[in-house]
Amino acid sequence: MKIVVIGLGVIGLSTAAELARRGHQVTGVERYEIGHPLGSSTGASRSIRSAYALPEYVRLSVRAIDAWHELERAEGRTVLHLTGQIDLGPASVLDPMRAAMQAGGVAYEDIDEEGIRVHFPELRPAPGEVAIFHSGAGTVLADEAMATLRAAAGREGVEIACGERVTSLDDREDGIRITSDRHTRDADLAVLATGPWASELLDPLGLDLPLSPALAQVTFFDWPELVDRPALSDWEALADGTGGYGHPLPGVGYKLGFDAAGDEPWRADAEGWEPDPGEFATLVEWMRGRFPGLEPAVLRTQRHPWTMTPDGDWVIDRVGSLLLACGCSGHAFKFGPALGTLVADVAEDRPRDDRHLFVLDRPGLRQPAPAPSVPINR
Repeated sequence: MKIVVIGLGVIGLSTAAELARRGHQVTGVERYEIGHPLGSSTGASRSIRSAYALPEYVRLSVRAIDAWHELERAEGRTVLHLTGQIDLGPASVLDPMRAAMQAGGVAYEDIDEEGIRVHFPELRPAPGEVAIFHSGAGTVLADEAMATLRAAAGREGVEIACGERVTSLDDREDGIRITSDRHTRDADLAVLATGPWASELLDPLGLDLPLSPALAQVTFFDWPELVDRPALSDWEALADGTGGYGHPLPGVGYKLGFDAAGDEPWRADAEGWEPDPGEFATLVEWMRGRFPGLEPAVLRTQRHPWTMTPDGDWVIDRVGSLLLACGCSGHAFKFGPALGTLVADVAEDRPRDDRHLFVLDRPGLRQPAPAPSVPINR
């Protein structure tokens, strides 16, 4: 097929590379530059883990880690920094993870206060607190990951056009016409992977999806002593149920953030976002409780968008000659190349055991759009 991938964040770039590898003629169009600060795939790092409450995500995470390693070998780059992960939370959170990890074939260990301190001496557990630890987790070096995916796409023959904004889509009987501010292209299939900008192109087609773009905030701390420590998910870090997370970053230290966005609305025409001082103060308060021996030596705080769906699952489905690949829900980056395979399988209508989670007619997408600040629930 002749395919145009619109949006070259981690989903679009992974998809373009995989489709080209399968022999399709692929053009990728990106409105900014790959990894631009306004997009969802910007920044130095992302978490990667297999601790999910659904076995489909557990299996997909294993495929993602294998695929990242394959890309590392093929391109001669380092993308993963796997130091394991500790998941803290009540039984209502940890028990489904245990069951799904068992079903997905991922080993884990239950650890108590002493075990938590063994794995992460600087982390303070609450009295009687228990956790899950699994070794196949840690950090995706996101900037390196995007550079690696771009190199892979180039090696597979993907034509990449940056600085070009797609303005309209026209689904026809013989394919789809993609019009941008520079070109008009006709293709057999268009893949829409434009993150928070998806509604700009979907609304004129009458596809009103319950998507909520939001602004996430993360802070990098100058803690070089933690670069080999596990990643962390504290699933009920705050009294309102918001979770906190963190992971190590070689050459930097440790990154911390919350799994819910702030209240400031995302704007399509924004040129950047200043950090939210209130969210930062809350983060430091949580940090002092969990890492009482460390000073909040802040290197930088950043904000970037993500796009929530009502049920926390992505939208990956085909409507005529348009394939939707959007609704990252704050947890897509880690899956990178495995997501590219998923989208390519849908493009070719290949059977999958997880496809039902992402279709347009699932019950979760019949709900209203969530509040942008809803926590990540996957």
